[in-house]
Amino acid sequence: MRILFLVHRVPYPPNKGEKIRALWELKSLAASHEVDLFCFYDHEEDRDSIEALKPYCNQTYAEPLSWFGSRMRAMAAALRGKAFSPAYFYSRSMARRVKQALATRNYDLVLLVSSSMAQYVEDVTNVPRVLDMVDVDSAKWTSYAETASPVTSWLWRQEGRLLSEYECRIARMFSRTVLTTHAEAALLQSAAPDAPVGVLQHMIDTDYFDPAKVEVPAELAAWQPYVVFSGSMDYAPNIEAVEWFYRNTLPLMREQLPEIKFVIAGRNPANAVLELGKDPAVLVTGSVPDVRPYLRGAAASVAPMQLARGVQTKILEAMAMGVPVASSSKAAKAFPPEVTELVIVEDDAAQLANKLLAVIQHGPQPPVERYRERLQNVYSDASLRKQLEEILQQAVRTMPGKEHKSKNTAVDQGTAVEVHGN
Repeated sequence: MRILFLVHRVPYPPNKGEKIRALWELKSLAASHEVDLFCFYDHEEDRDSIEALKPYCNQTYAEPLSWFGSRMRAMAAALRGKAFSPAYFYSRSMARRVKQALATRNYDLVLLVSSSMAQYVEDVTNVPRVLDMVDVDSAKWTSYAETASPVTSWLWRQEGRLLSEYECRIARMFSRTVLTTHAEAALLQSAAPDAPVGVLQHMIDTDYFDPAKVEVPAELAAWQPYVVFSGSMDYAPNIEAVEWFYRNTLPLMREQLPEIKFVIAGRNPANAVLELGKDPAVLVTGSVPDVRPYLRGAAASVAPMQLARGVQTKILEAMAMGVPVASSSKAAKAFPPEVTELVIVEDDAAQLANKLLAVIQHGPQPPVERYRERLQNVYSDASLRKQLEEILQQAVRTMPGKEHKSKNTAVDQGTAVEVHGN
C-alpha cells in the first residue's frame, strides 16, 4: 500500500516514548509498504536526524515548529474557547503540503500519530484514516488542573473539556483509533461509545535493550550504588517525579545506606532538575547518546510518577536491561498483570524506600532473569507488527474499490527528503 504517515514530531532520534513508538511504526510500515512521512521538528537535533529516516521513506517533508508562533496560536485558540493543542500544531504550509500530496499521490491509507495531526485530514473522505492517539491527552490536561494554580487550573480544565470533545469527534470520523493501553482505550470508549477504538501496545526492543551487550563505563561505575530515573527532563510529570523522589524517598534511603546515589538521565533538564544536581550524591546527565549504560549500572530504576498517561517506556527499558523497577500505581496501571507483578508498585515514600533498600541489599524477587522473558511474551515485535498490519488492512477493507499497490509500484523513483527551516 501507499501510506501517508503524519506525525507531530519527527520520529528520530528515539529519545522519548512517543518518538520511539512512531519510529517503530515507520519501520514496520516500510517493511511492506511505501511510506511518505510528513512531520514537525522543534530542535536542531531532530532536524539533523531527518537523514536517518531516508531508508524507511519514499518521501519526507519536515517542517520547523516555531517556538513563538505555536504558542501564539495556542493562546489565541484558548481565548476563543477552542482547544489549544491542535492549534499548537497547526501550520498553513503543512496543510497545503498534505493537501497537495493527497491530490497527487493516490494514497491507500493515512496513518496519524497524535490527535493534533487529525486536523490535516478531517475533510478527507475517500481514503481510510487510522489514528494512533497514543494516550487520551484530554485526561492529561484535566489531571494537570488538580494541582495547578487557580488561573492555570481553569485553563487546563477548559483544555481537557474541549480537547475531549475534539478527540471524540475525530474518533467517530476515522476508520480506527488505537491507544497504547486497554485503560486508555476504555477511557476514550466511555466518552465515545460509538467510535471504533482499539489497542496497539508499545513495543520494546529486547534485542537492543540487552544487558549482555552493554558495559558500564568506569566513570559511571564510580557512582554505584545508584538508583536511576530516565526520561526527557523538560517534561513536567518527569520533573515532578524526580523532585518527589529526591525530597521524600531518597533521604530515608540515605539513613540506612549513606552511599546510595541518584542518577537522573535525560535530555533538556529543567532548572528545577539542575538544582537537584547541586547535591554531590545526585548526577544530572543531560542528553546522553545511549541510556543503556545508565540502566545497566543501576541497582534499581524508579518511576514515581504522580501524573502518568499511557505507557511509561522507562519502565519497559529498565526491565529489559534486567534492572528492578519501582513504580507509582498511576504509572503501573498501564501494564497488564503479568508485567506489574514483576514491578514494585508503591506510592508511600517510606515503604518505597524500604522496598528499594531490600532489593538493593538482598536482590529482587522474582529474579531479574524473568523480566526479559515476560516482556518478550507481551511486547514482541513480530506480534505487534502483525496487529498493526491487521488494523490497517481492516481500515482499507471498509473502503472497497481502491486499487491496492505494493511497495515497489511507486510513481516517484528513489527517496525524496525535504527539510524546511534553518
